[in-house]
Amino acid sequence: MADPYVSMELYNLGISMEQPSVAVPSELSVERTIELVKGSNDYAFDLFKREYTSQISGDPMLMPVLISAIAHDWVKVNHGIEEDNFKAALFQHKIYENPEVSAHMQEKQMELMMIAMQ
Repeated sequence: MADPYVSMELYNLGISMEQPSVAVPSELSVERTIELVKGSNDYAFDLFKREYTSQISGDPMLMPVLISAIAHDWVKVNHGIEEDNFKAALFQHKIYENPEVSAHMQEKQMELMMIAMQ
């Protein structure tokens, strides 16, 4: 993570993904999807900071992939929602355009930038 701005941009690219072709489960309302995105990203960022920051500094392109994978695994393990169904809800509800989610993600990205600059 030599350049924290590059890392942040890589993370933003990492959350843009292809839209799945599955239907959104009825239990994944906008509110529930936002709750899961925030919870899963809190978990993923915290785990990343504790376990992977020093290891990933040599290849910052892995950061967005790793955080996304950890977050999606958390949703599957803790809530039983398949990754494609969760991704479909993210797209249908335009979750990453939601101001609350954007602010939350920016806060997490800033934390990582601060760690990278130390």
